[in-house]
Amino acid sequence: MLRAMAQSAANSLGSPSEGIGLILPRVRAVGVERVPLERAIGRVLAEGVTADRDSPASDVSAMDGFAVRAADLVLGELPIAGELRIGQEPLALPARSALRIVTGAPVPPGADVVVKREDTEEASGQVRFAAATRSLPVWTNIRRKGENAKAGAAVVAAGAEVTAPVAGVLAACGRAEVPVHRRVRVAVLVTGDEVLGVGDTPSPYQLRDSNGYTVLAIATRRPWVEAERAPAAKDDPGVLRSVMRDLLGSADALIVTGGVSMGERDFVPRVVRELGAEVLFHKVNQRPGRPVFAAVMEGKPIFGLPGNPLSVMVTMRRMVVPVLERLGGIRNGAPPALMRLVNPDDRRLDMWWHRFVKVVGEGRAELLSISSSGDVMNAAKSDGFIELPPGEGGEGPWAYYGWV
Repeated sequence: MLRAMAQSAANSLGSPSEGIGLILPRVRAVGVERVPLERAIGRVLAEGVTADRDSPASDVSAMDGFAVRAADLVLGELPIAGELRIGQEPLALPARSALRIVTGAPVPPGADVVVKREDTEEASGQVRFAAATRSLPVWTNIRRKGENAKAGAAVVAAGAEVTAPVAGVLAACGRAEVPVHRRVRVAVLVTGDEVLGVGDTPSPYQLRDSNGYTVLAIATRRPWVEAERAPAAKDDPGVLRSVMRDLLGSADALIVTGGVSMGERDFVPRVVRELGAEVLFHKVNQRPGRPVFAAVMEGKPIFGLPGNPLSVMVTMRRMVVPVLERLGGIRNGAPPALMRLVNPDDRRLDMWWHRFVKVVGEGRAELLSISSSGDVMNAAKSDGFIELPPGEGGEGPWAYYGWV
């Protein structure tokens, strides 16, 4: 026992960020596959994308109206010589004339201004311009060729998630097939003699498994992750060793809940060491989630999350998600948002403190009353949590980590 306590103390850390910093250099992104664009949505790009042509590919109108020469506007009125349509090569603009044009249509040779339809009047094949438009600068209401991006310009970086805007760019650049990182395979293992299935009827001394589903919910909010919950395992070293070895054979990351503290039946750290993993830390100066444990085996991260439900929520969101992002190929994960508390109190802790909050407005959140790290009922009212550095408190702003 004394040896185990000394080992644990040697591997304890001062902050969650310190723990993440130990793991990230030891893991690499998973492999790459090519998929049709429609299947790439939500995945992570393995290669950067360049524009295959100028965007826009020609000068185009930004408004419905009339394409004219700026120098002709002083005439006040011009004959309408025709109409320009989207997707067709434009007519040349005759001298001292106007061409009707719609938004997105190519600007004809010779035109250098588009006058908005609402600033004109049509009658008998002529268009009259409002007085305020008769001195418009050249290129007014025209989107210039290549103003968004020139051909060959980098438009999306490797490591970007294929969100709606990114999917639009890929389509606009003709990427019918896209190289993406394959989905990260995450194995979830819940341990504990007291843990029953969700459909079981527990005695007052037993628990239904909520932790496994908490981990699944946080992991699979990321469409580039596929996670599977293994059957719950009893607190038995032989059973744990066999199950964890099997899971590590096919998974890219293993997340275990329970069995990581200092109790006589907390076997997870011992079993992970016996499997040959490199233990990186055991305990972080934080609440909740102080006993969190992390190791790496052949480039695969192994997390042991404390069994209390709120500890699982916090450590999964705060410490595991950034590591999954690295595995998934995301190069630059988004920094946490900042939140100010509308109901700050004077409480302080000499550790990193994660306090559950409900968002009540833009950049504003309300502290929730949480009775303990097992208070899953009130945690369900939260949108996420703020992170307070040791000894600090008050309104903030503080780093905020949302569930969504």
